[in-house]
Amino acid sequence: MPVVGPIHVDRPLTNISIAYKSEGLVADQVFASVPVSKESDTYFVWDKANALRSPQTLRANGAEANEDNLVLSTATYRIEEHALKDLITTRDRENQDPGVNLEIATTEDLTEKILREREVDAATLLFTNGNWANESSLAAASAFSANTVTTNPLLVVNSAAATVVQQIGKPMNTGILDFRTYLACKEHVSILDRTKHTSADSITEDMLGNLFDVEKLYIAKATRNTAAEGAAATMAYIFTDSGWFGYVERNPGLRKVSALYCMKKNGGVQVKRWHDDARNGDWVEASHFYDQIVPASDAGYLIVDPVQ
Repeated sequence: MPVVGPIHVDRPLTNISIAYKSEGLVADQVFASVPVSKESDTYFVWDKANALRSPQTLRANGAEANEDNLVLSTATYRIEEHALKDLITTRDRENQDPGVNLEIATTEDLTEKILREREVDAATLLFTNGNWANESSLAAASAFSANTVTTNPLLVVNSAAATVVQQIGKPMNTGILDFRTYLACKEHVSILDRTKHTSADSITEDMLGNLFDVEKLYIAKATRNTAAEGAAATMAYIFTDSGWFGYVERNPGLRKVSALYCMKKNGGVQVKRWHDDARNGDWVEASHFYDQIVPASDAGYLIVDPVQ
């Protein structure tokens, strides 16, 4: 006979739960990391105009060699600390159900929020007009989203490549597209025409990077909630409606040019924990010391409004 009364009481599952995380964070990959021990300092800058000029080298018989000189200046960086903390009370720790794991969840949440804020800083630095010596703003008729043969993304990026080489003598090796611009590029008639005889697959990030002739093309997909705390979420992309290409030195050192560096103290995000007797719980704190800088604005090229 059928059982009378409840035979199962709902309990939280221990193998799944729902959480939202930012995917497609690119700042830590795009910026070359430079470890430093001080929160502020200077670095040397060799004068570009002096280094790349062609002086008169012809020497007449019996004459002295023409004199040349080095021109040197300094620039500065200033690291700031970005930190968040949260309290796990002893009561919460003891009352949590399997599958919650407050220690891991809290650590991951704090770390991701700090890295998301760094992503916002990077997007502002990379995609803001005026931060770069080389820029191009596309009119509506020239936008990649117009998807015509006269709006070929390859020609625009080729122009950027020629400009970067002309300005610094090195080919660009890094590119960044926001997600909407990437979607416009991968479905563009000019891109599809270039690949129709070599691949039947959809255009991938690596394929597009090869067409743009950069070592690595990054697609910035991360989003964030722009609403006030407590309000319904208003989601927006962090990187929006631009593309950036340039040369980033992957092995930072003396007498090297680079569009981007991230000065880091203490490495990446550091996490510490301590007990608070007054609150009867454990604090979890995440912190990150960094300064994202543009050492050479002429080593980058910004493409504004490719999607309209």
